[in-house]
Amino acid sequence: MVEQQIGYTGRLERRRYPRQVSNSASLSWAMALGEGATASLVMLFPAIAYHFVMGAPVTNVPYALYMAYAALVGSVYGGLSFLTAGRFLSRTTPNQSIIADAALSWTAAFAVALFFAFLLGVAGDLSRVSLTASYVLGIPALLITRNAAYSALSGRIRAGRLQYQKVVVVGERSDVVRFLYNGHLWKAGYQLAGTLYLEDIRDGAGQVDLAKLVEFAQRWLGHGAENLVLVGGIGDVDGLERLSASLKRFAINAICAPATDNATFKFLDVVPIGPNNAVRFLRKPMGDGAVFLKRLFDLTGAIVGLVLLAPLFAVVALLIKLDSPGAVFYRQERRGFNGETFYIWKFRSMSVTESGRQMTQVRPGDKRITRIGAFIRRTSIDELPQLFNVLRGEMSLVGPRPHAIMHDDEFGHQLAQYAHRQRIKPGITGWAQVNGFRGETSTIEQVRGRTEHDLYYIDNWSIFLDCWIILLTVFSSKTRRNAV
Repeated sequence: MVEQQIGYTGRLERRRYPRQVSNSASLSWAMALGEGATASLVMLFPAIAYHFVMGAPVTNVPYALYMAYAALVGSVYGGLSFLTAGRFLSRTTPNQSIIADAALSWTAAFAVALFFAFLLGVAGDLSRVSLTASYVLGIPALLITRNAAYSALSGRIRAGRLQYQKVVVVGERSDVVRFLYNGHLWKAGYQLAGTLYLEDIRDGAGQVDLAKLVEFAQRWLGHGAENLVLVGGIGDVDGLERLSASLKRFAINAICAPATDNATFKFLDVVPIGPNNAVRFLRKPMGDGAVFLKRLFDLTGAIVGLVLLAPLFAVVALLIKLDSPGAVFYRQERRGFNGETFYIWKFRSMSVTESGRQMTQVRPGDKRITRIGAFIRRTSIDELPQLFNVLRGEMSLVGPRPHAIMHDDEFGHQLAQYAHRQRIKPGITGWAQVNGFRGETSTIEQVRGRTEHDLYYIDNWSIFLDCWIILLTVFSSKTRRNAV
């Protein structure tokens, strides 16, 4: 009955979403050719346009040399794009890193082309200003192009309209059926090529006939399958070893999936613990190098920010004192990295200064907000003293916004994933805020939306993402949406 339902669901989805079947190599080459051609044009047109703007005679422009240079830049960039596309399709690199990688690939392509021009003795025939203009203009152009291309590709994959990897599934009948029914492989770019039920290939002693497993794998390898998923007991290491030993003759990805209906628990990778291999299901979100880079970024930004914003601090402090009695700054207890508590600094924007453990959440039209407080809250100026928290190492420039401890406890009871936000330092601004999840959190939908965006940031962190969030914080209207 369940198998019939799976078949019916598959036919229904194929009618709803016309499928395009391809393979990883073809898609990678298509992305590489498109990006390589774009890089050539981005290099060529600004360089030649510069000569016309400067009024150079048409006959004096070395068109052939520029075209050769652009072709070399495009070829190198396209080759690097092929590698990037392969990592993207194999899901080994976060999307944000894929986009940011365009700038590094563009720099590498330019450097290689310039090196060959130097070796051939023609570097002097190329205008340094035109090459610089092409390089500078090319970075945003290629970042935008790659973002558009990969967003479109991701959308087609998620909609089930593109399947580029064939997969075969092996296991007990009930386990295979559950895996296929709950897995939604068609939404992840996979095409189910075949299934093999272990009940059908057991001998009289109940042992799996390895020769039939080998025959099954070999047949589907000939039809382009690259992945063999074995669904079963992941703890049966000896059984898995017997099966894998028979498959080692093939160039195939052999993958073990646990027989369970649980779709939320994720295995990340396998790590060596002494002589043993162990499955890792949680990982530090940032390595030592990333932690150092982010801390350096935070310190630089906080110091520069405090120096540049010192006059604004003085003006705001004066206005707060003139507007209402009370202190200029106030501190409130918050929960931060690894659940440790700290005191967050803010400009006072209300007539009261409640602690983080006993307080009433601010709502639109709240009478406790002062006149100057309404302005500095709407413009986020009240958050700027948190630059001192960044200097102290309690916060980052970018990260999940810390909430009052009272709200932390409340939200943690409402949503199990909420506390996962504490795996990284809290920030002055964050991915949730620039996507409109700011202000009041009176509904579970608001809490869930903010949490999901914060967890996305943690899983996809890069220094480029931090820079992008800071730009959005300053210039995007979404950042000021729902501010109270």
